[in-house]
Amino acid sequence: MYSKRLLLLIGIFLLAIPVTALANNDYNSKEFQSIISQLDMQGHANDELSTCKVKQMYFEEVAEMLNNGMTESEILQSYVDEYGQAALREPSQDKSGLIAWGMPLAGLGGGSVIVAYWIKKLKGKEKMNEEGDHLKWESEIEKEMLEKIFDEERRKHF
Repeated sequence: MYSKRLLLLIGIFLLAIPVTALANNDYNSKEFQSIISQLDMQGHANDELSTCKVKQMYFEEVAEMLNNGMTESEILQSYVDEYGQAALREPSQDKSGLIAWGMPLAGLGGGSVIVAYWIKKLKGKEKMNEEGDHLKWESEIEKEMLEKIFDEERRKHF
């Protein structure tokens, strides 16, 4: 009789435990792995779990949120609210995500424009030098006088 009461009490106790507490999400569950694979973890996503304190903290937080009944989208949104789009490995497809996807393209375009301008400027200098080498003298006397002046100046400095 004593054992029947004990079994009845244990049964009532087990029925009182919420189902979410029994469905303990561990690090190997598909939902957990799906969430973790989308988070950047402040740049520590590729670090080793056993040595990285930041990654361990993220794993614990996500497991706790799942055990508290939060869905995948709610967990991801909570990290995006806290850290912005930098919380995710890949930016989302909304307006702020499109800006994040477009910034590398804008940087590449801007760099290309700067390099093209620099090359054009160098070519312009080369043309000016070529034109300077082919100056036309009005007379040979002017040319000889200028060469003598240059020679005298060179001798003074050297």
